[in-house]
Amino acid sequence: MTWDILIHRGTVIDGSGSPGIVGDVALHAGRIAALGPALAGHAKKVIDATGLAVTPGFIDIKTHSDFVLPINPKAESKVRQGVTTEIIGHCGFSVAPVLPGKAELLADYLSGGAPWLPFREMSFPQYLDTFPAVAVNTGMLVGHNTLRLMVMGLEDRSPAKRELGEMIALLEDSLRAGALGMSSGLFTPPGSFAQADEIMALCAVLKRHNAGYFTHIRDESNKVMEAVEEAIDIARACGVHTEIVHLKCSGVDNWGKAAQILDKIAAARAAGCDIDCDAYPYAAGANPLKNLLPPWIQIGGKETMLARLALPEVRARIRSEFAEHGLNNWGRIASWEAVQISISPRVPQTAGQTVAALATARGCDPIDQICDHLIADGGATRVLITSIDEDDIRTIVRSPTALVGSDGNCVATYGIVSQGMPHPRFYGTFPRVIGRYVHDERLIPLERAIYKMTGGPAKAAAS
Repeated sequence: MTWDILIHRGTVIDGSGSPGIVGDVALHAGRIAALGPALAGHAKKVIDATGLAVTPGFIDIKTHSDFVLPINPKAESKVRQGVTTEIIGHCGFSVAPVLPGKAELLADYLSGGAPWLPFREMSFPQYLDTFPAVAVNTGMLVGHNTLRLMVMGLEDRSPAKRELGEMIALLEDSLRAGALGMSSGLFTPPGSFAQADEIMALCAVLKRHNAGYFTHIRDESNKVMEAVEEAIDIARACGVHTEIVHLKCSGVDNWGKAAQILDKIAAARAAGCDIDCDAYPYAAGANPLKNLLPPWIQIGGKETMLARLALPEVRARIRSEFAEHGLNNWGRIASWEAVQISISPRVPQTAGQTVAALATARGCDPIDQICDHLIADGGATRVLITSIDEDDIRTIVRSPTALVGSDGNCVATYGIVSQGMPHPRFYGTFPRVIGRYVHDERLIPLERAIYKMTGGPAKAAAS
């Protein structure tokens, strides 16, 4: 037999969690053709992998690259860290379906976060049919926030029976077309306006299609325990595979809770509940700056939000709520030095600066700085928030139920996708897990890490 490529005498780690074995991998016509300890035959190209690990391509189970892949099809920041598959459409945000007359609403909702995308009327089947060829395999989720926005806008109420039926019909259409499941973002409008019964009604549709539910839970800070319990309740009631995405315990008051959360998930699994989680290995998260504010700020849409932010009484209310609860979804931070501008399309010179530094330079209060910045930037600002304890990260990485997901876009060092200061997870999630937690700290064996990046995500995406 003549192979196209023979990878010779590498330590083959197959992604199942089993120990690696020294052997050969033969490739032919773009596919794995044979695997064994010493394959016979010849190859057009031989790669000596002695002393190296040979693994499946990594599956990034949690990304937002749907906003970037159409203009960055090479996906360099992912491919360079070994990612060959991305699951997109997370946190309730998907770019389809878009109902007639609702394209501008979706574009405004995203507040300029992806100005290069031509938002237009489009069903989910049309979205899949027109998605461009890109360097990585892609699996798509349909976003609950997008469904709700199409049917109800940014209204803070439960759906009428007719409206829930419309959301169900859109979800059915998306799943029949090939969506892998539904994502939710219960931390931010309009997802935060939904009660559990609304999510359960949609998860019943997922169950019929053997599709998964991927949730950014309702709170990752002061009410994280209750939010995890809500996710478990939904998984148990609906019998649907549920993944809590980018699990964290944000805010200094919540550090140390990871073990208790993982115990809850383990107990639910032991009782037959199909639930797991994923995480990225960094102490900082990233979010649109507007999402750090109380959810009522966004009621009525972008222009209403921006007008509201200019009002002194609104700023006073924000100060009061921050003093009592901390940042929405992020909890109490050590200081405003912990919030750093990442991307600011209209005020690009601020990228890399903290809210504290910007406020000091202007001689103003941090809340005034945030509100003024959002107004100047048309609501499009993204920030990095350092709010997670390193020991909690280690606890999550060590857990057998936690997978690895970057929560990052595919970006590059050129063009529009090079703007600002992206979170390092965009480039470094998978190398950091292997480098820091496998090689340096010996926290988990390499085979377990590879499972969290390959076999585990494959099972979750196929549920």
